[in-house]
This record gives sequence, structure tokens and C-alpha cells, in this order.
Amino acid sequence: MHCPLAVLIADIGRYSPDAQAVSAHLVTRWQQSLRSGIESTQAAGEADPDLNPELTAAAIIAAIEGGMTILLSTGSAEHLEAGLNFCLDRLLVEPPLKSHTATRADLTASV
Repeated sequence: MHCPLAVLIADIGRYSPDAQAVSAHLVTRWQQSLRSGIESTQAAGEADPDLNPELTAAAIIAAIEGGMTILLSTGSAEHLEAGLNFCLDRLLVEPPLKSHTATRADLTASV
């Protein structure tokens, strides 16, 4: 497995100011895209409206990149999956249950 962004961020970026600039630009664009998607999901009522979209996007990127680093080092996706599940569990909201008032037809249908 190979994640070009993880390699750029973790390896090359540490030694070269130019690579750091490229990494920063790519992560910023990625974070802006995630933030936009989070805001759209919040507007649709499918994501927790109290979450800060910018910080949530940053956390998702950290979960992915940290998980990928561990995956590349160990071959295990456990940390990547756990990080993403943790973020998504906090982001997404369960749809409200439909309120259902029993009608006479409902009550007699089961008899």
C-alpha cells in the first residue's frame, strides 16, 4: 500500500520547506472540501448542527492520516477504521423516529 499524501506529509515534508508548503496547501484544500461537505450535511439535518465544521474536518484528516501511517507501518487498518468510525459517529445524527399514533385500523389489523 502507498499513500502519496502520507509520504509527502510524514517523510518529505519534514526536510524541505517547499514540500511543507505543498503539503500545507493540499491539506488546506482537503480540509476546505470536508468542511463544505460537513456544512451541507448539517444544513440537510443529517449531521450534528453543534459541531464546528472546521475542527471536525481537521479531526477527520488527522484520523485518516494517522490511521494511514499506522496502516503503512503495521499492515493493520484497525486504527484507521477506529478513527474514522469515531469521527463519523459524532458527526452523523440518527434520523428522528417517525411519530406514529395508533389508529383503530392498526389495532384491529393485528387481531
